[in-house]
Amino acid sequence: MNWRHQATCRHYDPELWFSTDPNERATALAVCGQCPVIDECRRFADEHDRINGYPLQGIWGGRQYGVKGRPRKG
Repeated sequence: MNWRHQATCRHYDPELWFSTDPNERATALAVCGQCPVIDECRRFADEHDRINGYPLQGIWGGRQYGVKGRPRKG
């Protein structure tokens, strides 16, 4: 089974993981913290700079990704 089918976030509005509102981001991060596939999600984000041609953004695996928030590799 694909890890995405086990993700806790699948029961929430996807926009929550791309919000600029601090309270909504905190909610998304709290959901991530309870997710059984957080490591798989984070690994996916770390391995994909782009999705459908667009730069990776939003919260993935409990981390903020985007222009200013993408964790550095190393």
